[in-house]
Amino acid sequence: MRIDAEVRFWRRTNTPERFHEMPLLTQDYLPQHLEPHLMEHGFTGCIAVLENELTALSSMEHDTLIASRHILGIVPRLPEHARLASNPEAGILGYHLPVFTGSTPQLKQLDTLCDLGLPLSVDLARTPLASLRDLIEAKPTLQVILNHYGRPEGEPDEFETANDPWLSALQWLHEHPQTVITLSGLINPSDAGHFDDWDLPEAHFKPRLADLMAVFGEDRILFSSNWPIGLMSASFEDTLDLMTTLIDALSPTSLAKIMGLNAARCYGIEP
Repeated sequence: MRIDAEVRFWRRTNTPERFHEMPLLTQDYLPQHLEPHLMEHGFTGCIAVLENELTALSSMEHDTLIASRHILGIVPRLPEHARLASNPEAGILGYHLPVFTGSTPQLKQLDTLCDLGLPLSVDLARTPLASLRDLIEAKPTLQVILNHYGRPEGEPDEFETANDPWLSALQWLHEHPQTVITLSGLINPSDAGHFDDWDLPEAHFKPRLADLMAVFGEDRILFSSNWPIGLMSASFEDTLDLMTTLIDALSPTSLAKIMGLNAARCYGIEP
């Protein structure tokens, strides 16, 4: 079973504002554009993490996401005001929160999420680590899926640094088994400028995966292409080839877990 645990879809007319100055991302990125890649490489499907609340989708967008056989489920943005339904509609596997603020409405929503047994997806690159610690301490029973291993937005490139201080700052998460992390961001856009033939040399990326394994272990890491945002770093195929090679070097068991079984467990998907 292969699952891409974090992909996003949008039309060029509603490209997320933070990507407006990036021509590559101001295009249509729809299920039909990703499905050929998933089919070619034997993926069961993907998890669609939404930029918006479910109510912000048009009926056509909603039906397209739910009906697509390669979308195993959707993770809409956590509503700011509307109460979560006690029985979420079919296809909702969790909720997405770009930034945790600790507001009273947010905490109430997270209480409901805990009661429902659904995970919370959080954008690690956009969430201050102090806020993340507050979230985990406030809701210790909540399954937290950290999207995008890459460093926070605006942080300097640490390409030449042997001991990356960003990963060191995540060491405390080792003691919080309710947290898992996706591999999106393992390849940074800045990496492309360091390789003339862009063959994604394993030797460069192996220490990054080793560091993540030391913090999270093979049971708490999820494969994610971060499509289409990941295209800023490498193609879907280059990302997949690199990550499967790195993981397969650990063990076949690790490969099976990271490439799909962990995501299935976290999101409640039947293998």
